[in-house]
Amino acid sequence: MERGKGRHRRLRVAVCGAGAAGMTSALALARQGHAVTLFERDAAARPAQVGAAAGWRRTGVAQLHQPHAFLARGCAELLAGLPDVVAALHTAGAVEAALPHGLTSFLCRRSTVEWVLRQLVEAEPGISVRLEAVRRVDAHRGSVDVVRLGDGSAHPADLVVDCGGRRGALTTEMLAEEVFDEPANETYRSRRYRLRPGCQFAAVNRGVIGVEEGDGYSFLVFPHDAGTFTVTFVHLPEDKALAGLRAVPAFEAAARMVPLGAAWTDPAFAEPISDVMVMNGLRNVFRPPGPARPLGLHAIGDVVCTTNPHFGRGISLAVAHALTLARAVAEDPADPELWRDRVDAWVHGELWSWFDDARSLDRSRTVLWRAAMAETDPAAATAGAIPAMSPPSPAAVPRLMVLAAAGVDPVVARAVFRHMHLAAAPEELNAVQPRVSELLAAGWRPRRPAGLPTRQEIVEVVRAVRAPAM
Repeated sequence: MERGKGRHRRLRVAVCGAGAAGMTSALALARQGHAVTLFERDAAARPAQVGAAAGWRRTGVAQLHQPHAFLARGCAELLAGLPDVVAALHTAGAVEAALPHGLTSFLCRRSTVEWVLRQLVEAEPGISVRLEAVRRVDAHRGSVDVVRLGDGSAHPADLVVDCGGRRGALTTEMLAEEVFDEPANETYRSRRYRLRPGCQFAAVNRGVIGVEEGDGYSFLVFPHDAGTFTVTFVHLPEDKALAGLRAVPAFEAAARMVPLGAAWTDPAFAEPISDVMVMNGLRNVFRPPGPARPLGLHAIGDVVCTTNPHFGRGISLAVAHALTLARAVAEDPADPELWRDRVDAWVHGELWSWFDDARSLDRSRTVLWRAAMAETDPAAATAGAIPAMSPPSPAAVPRLMVLAAAGVDPVVARAVFRHMHLAAAPEELNAVQPRVSELLAAGWRPRRPAGLPTRQEIVEVVRAVRAPAM
């Protein structure tokens, strides 16, 4: 059949996993008129009210209650493909965030996003939700045929979408020969707060997140919906001295040393509503599906790619991935080869570039943070990370230095802001590298912001708070 000739074919679609990627896939494909069955192994029912979503226990979505930022790219993807999702988020209390440079997004908890998506999925006539796990996918003549459930029964499918997350097993035997997997080298220690009556959020420097980059740690503030926000310290997993931040008194004392933290954790401004939450074991993983998989089988979201949540890219890339598949199916529902070509091109092109960007940033940060742990002069460590350039070579400028230069050059700042919100391809940041190269050649180096404590000062406070009274 010629491409484009089967646009009225109604597919039997099996979506495996009801996280953000799975629910986005299900909604987009059902809206095209396909019969979608969404399989979900987690039996926890959606709370009746969105306010209760903060207590929704979903073992399959480990990050549900962790800090979360929704980037402009994710908002733009939904507005283009599923605009009612954005409208429903606003109705549920998500706060619209008008960002610089014509971008827009919203502030809300990950649990709110999941609750809204599930509500829409459950109301969609073309979607049937089954609380069962898919064990494997069977193929016939090179194309998917059925999915096998836990009891051995078969469910017929023309298109199978594996959205099982990092531990998804449906497509692990069909990966490309080369898989990339390396540690992100970050541990997160977070606490959630609620605004006091009459208080309002202040603007944050990244549009949807506030960031202070120290020497050996980062300090982050994530504004959410319903007057809630999360405060987070990020440090190296091997930094045992900062591991003491898991204790509430140490966390509170350290947060108030940071100017950003002092404002947001002021008892007159907000009250804590959680203990200190820990997130570790983070990795940057790229597992592209290989050519051996049957036609009609697609892995989406975290099954294929996970990146350090430091930059909040995961959900936006998952939504973009799901809608890329939906657009390919809409182009010709009778041509699974076309679906594969379109999605694989996006995975090996744009998705790979964002993965490579993330691991590059993490590698650079690890070098600097380990120097801080060793109490090496941060300026010397920074200088050591910059290759000798005579004349300055834009290609030799580490990406981390380009991000840091946003604080001193408005042209770089605009490019970096768009980069951080996934509004421009990673390669477009290369255009400002010559400006950064000139700054470096003139002697500029990133410096710790005035008033921001050193890692050692944070360590001393943590030790003092933990020390028993004499």
